[in-house]
Amino acid sequence: MFELHVLGTSSARFAHGRSVSGSYVMTPSGALLVDCGEGMQNRLVTHNISLKKSDLNIRSKMAKIRTILFTHAHLDHCWGLLPMLQTMGLDGRTEPLNIIAPSSKEAIEWATENPGLAPDLDSGVDSSDFAILFHQWKNLGGKDGDFGFPINWVLVPINQKSPFPSPVQPFDGVVLHIIPTNHGIPSCGWLISNVPSHGKFDRAKADELNLSNDQIRELANGSDIKTSSGQLLASDFRGKVPEPRSILISGDTTGDVEAFSQLPTSPDILVHEATHLMAYEGKAKMWNHSTSLDASRHANISKSKVLALTHYSSRIDDIKLVQEEAQELHKCSIACIDGDIFTVSKDGEVSMHRRAEGWKKYDF
Repeated sequence: MFELHVLGTSSARFAHGRSVSGSYVMTPSGALLVDCGEGMQNRLVTHNISLKKSDLNIRSKMAKIRTILFTHAHLDHCWGLLPMLQTMGLDGRTEPLNIIAPSSKEAIEWATENPGLAPDLDSGVDSSDFAILFHQWKNLGGKDGDFGFPINWVLVPINQKSPFPSPVQPFDGVVLHIIPTNHGIPSCGWLISNVPSHGKFDRAKADELNLSNDQIRELANGSDIKTSSGQLLASDFRGKVPEPRSILISGDTTGDVEAFSQLPTSPDILVHEATHLMAYEGKAKMWNHSTSLDASRHANISKSKVLALTHYSSRIDDIKLVQEEAQELHKCSIACIDGDIFTVSKDGEVSMHRRAEGWKKYDF
């Protein structure tokens, strides 16, 4: 159903062998990235080489990426984009790419009126807003701003506190929801969910009625049929529609975001920043970040099954401490290591393969 490749677990800078933010998600309809920190394209390549040497039938190919989602515009989350776009062009990419990012109404209006320029300090617009960066990046791309393949640059103003659907939905059978967060600049998490089509077909019930294969096929395809005994409704041969499977990636945020209690579905996996341990709670609040306990609180109010912790401060060497703190409130918490791969089955079973341990499997 879903694969989540955690390819960066460090905040702000590379530290203790950890890279900065970026996750590769394979959906039933194609791949996407959530954030794209420095060196992302190299991480994808080395990760894929490691996968090829394993017994896993899993890959992380850059060419499969159809959409890049950003959580906010700080450079440790987006500075790997331009080199990746250049490489995609050099590799002969022709498929269109969606790039979707949070912004503000004010920044979008300012950038539209002043394309390519940087705002003054007294303009009220942050120079690091994606509305500004998108114009600059377009101008830096290839010849005359042309990367060699179509790019759909999408800015989404974050003007509310409640979750809402992304204005662009690039995948069939998959829905993207934007989860407004609090990080001092326009920011959001991304909820990635499948769309269950129908419940399981009750073949035993059809056999009890001695229906022909053609009649069974029609019912299975959703068509009502008429028999000598009367009309049979296709809906009567379907079980309960299963719950959507979903992954939520929080991005950077404080630990008091009400949107986590308003999600359209409960995540099977919540990937949440845990920049600081509780001993540094003051720093977390000062810089609009979360502690490990903040992450576990969000996991609880969102009714997430598995809490995957990431985005550690460079002062954290032993990430087991992060995991132990989070487990005080949310038992099913795991401190991620670069290269971890989580899978979510159609039945909601969650497992993880750890690259750092020879692809050892963990079930949750």
